[in-house]
Amino acid sequence: MQELLASRIALTPRPPLPRNAVLEVAMLGHCPGRVRLERLLALHGAVAELRALDFGAAVDQLQAGSGDARVLALQHLPIPLRSSAEFHDIFPEALSADTHYVSLLAGRQAWLPRCVDDFFANGGEKLWVIVVPEEEGQAGFLPAQDTRLHEVATLRGLACALVIPTLGAVTLPDLERLQVPARLPDIPRVRLDNPAPRFVPCGTGLDDDHRERRYSEEVALGEMPPPAALNRMLQGILPWLAKHRPDLQCLLTLPLAYSGEQDTPALDEQALQWIRAIRDGDSGPHLRHVQLLFPYLRGPGFDLLSPVGLVAGKQAARAQARGPWRSIAGQPLESPGLPYPPLASVDQVRLRSDPGVGVLQQRNGRVQLDDERLVVPALHPDDYTRASAPGRFDGYRSAEVMRLLGYLRRQLGTLGEQLIFNLDYRDPRPRLLLERFFRQLQQRGALRGATAQEAFHIEESRTREGVMVFEIMIAPAFPIDRIRLTFTNRQGEWQGGVNDV
Repeated sequence: MQELLASRIALTPRPPLPRNAVLEVAMLGHCPGRVRLERLLALHGAVAELRALDFGAAVDQLQAGSGDARVLALQHLPIPLRSSAEFHDIFPEALSADTHYVSLLAGRQAWLPRCVDDFFANGGEKLWVIVVPEEEGQAGFLPAQDTRLHEVATLRGLACALVIPTLGAVTLPDLERLQVPARLPDIPRVRLDNPAPRFVPCGTGLDDDHRERRYSEEVALGEMPPPAALNRMLQGILPWLAKHRPDLQCLLTLPLAYSGEQDTPALDEQALQWIRAIRDGDSGPHLRHVQLLFPYLRGPGFDLLSPVGLVAGKQAARAQARGPWRSIAGQPLESPGLPYPPLASVDQVRLRSDPGVGVLQQRNGRVQLDDERLVVPALHPDDYTRASAPGRFDGYRSAEVMRLLGYLRRQLGTLGEQLIFNLDYRDPRPRLLLERFFRQLQQRGALRGATAQEAFHIEESRTREGVMVFEIMIAPAFPIDRIRLTFTNRQGEWQGGVNDV
């Protein structure tokens, strides 16, 4: 406390209260090295949020310093963070410690710590970190077979993120690292002619930077587990999102493979075939919940890195400043790395159109995303699967449209929770709250129209006794033309949803 003017004014500095993040992101990965539990327990807000998610038993074990070894290692626990400093304070060795999985191209460090730094460096507000044990491999990132979302003891990997009601996006950087083949070679280096022998002063560096990479320990790359097939990974992610959290979006970087024609690492063509097969199958509409990215990043200090951290951070910052319906295409991304492997312009156009990949580019020395592209339209499947000309819906293959729909779902759910004790479905307050909410969206530019009447329309209908349904038709900003929402009171329980367009 600081006293001024003869103690007539007393100033007590306090940190500002954290803002409510519009787009919260979960990041799953590996954190090798020791864990400082006392630093997490010092974050009283994070501890309170863990208890609010029904992880109170785990918090009690952390405070007692004894219990399940998995809990004491902070594994499979959603930890809310507001800065990269908080992450490195809790996991001080995660950035430099070696991991079990090693590959020639990606090295032997975890990707999660650097992706956390990229997220906050690009303006991210709030990040949920979920540590996955390395010994569980790729399976540790996916929900277990006996997962019951109402029992936290059964939660694993992605299931830990599904129980966070305010979450808007999820990333899995170290799952992508495990998908890099251990023996995948780098671009061949050009061998220079040896210079003629000559005497040089002591201490002169003679390393020509063309020697093969060596590790301090002999690593049997042949013993590293093979990457899992991408279609199996998607089959373990998409059904959970579509069934339990249709408002969520997963950012995923496509895997690499060796290209004999180019004699370099390149995009795995088999992965593209699997994505097209899923798109053309019965579960094709589920692909609207995943935003595919390529290529990776390479820069000083790291051999290879996933771009999901900086893309998610920029999306969160853009959503906080302008709204979740704003795209980050063409916006500069803060990263010391550059896209790797580089793509020709013709390949960028091909990936953007088919199957629908967001391509990272380098322009004027900065990294940026060319387009927030989706594989399928971000609409209800009945709107385009039965159409005579499905190609006319390509304009709806937009990730910002999915973020808007997810945002509306979460906001309607929050509104329903506020009205849980309003049991009289004839009360006019729900309609007034809906009108105020959509009027604010119209004023912020999410909806078209000079007036509220042009931007949205709300109709009430009573299908039977005790049930009130609000049909909400809105005219969002480009590229959507119209969305129909429902807000229903069924025997005193308010529910919101997104219907056909």
